[in-house]
Amino acid sequence: MIGWSDLLFSGSIYALGFLGLFGITLLPLRAFQILRRNSYLWRTSALGKTALLIAAVVGISAISMSIPQVVRMFRCLTEMHCGANRASGWLTLAFIGVYYLGFEVVTNVVLAIARKVSRVAT
Repeated sequence: MIGWSDLLFSGSIYALGFLGLFGITLLPLRAFQILRRNSYLWRTSALGKTALLIAAVVGISAISMSIPQVVRMFRCLTEMHCGANRASGWLTLAFIGVYYLGFEVVTNVVLAIARKVSRVAT
């Protein structure tokens, strides 16, 4: 018998997996877009510079942490043996989804605080 906790766990793995599937492409594009769109914060204050540096570091680290997962996913799709079962591919994509979600949350919070404190119209 499958309980609610099992359904919630497997549903979250699938949801993060789908997010990771799109996050493979979105992560570098969104990092570039966020830095370019908020580049005016560099001229506002030290907090703006710090926020941009934090966004850049979070973006670079999220991309660098997802590279081994992308390589593993590529191997999973091109070789005969992917892992112990079907879940290994979904777990790989779920890790990329977690990295993308963490990147979006951290950068949005940090840049929103910097914009509010700097009182710059967006």
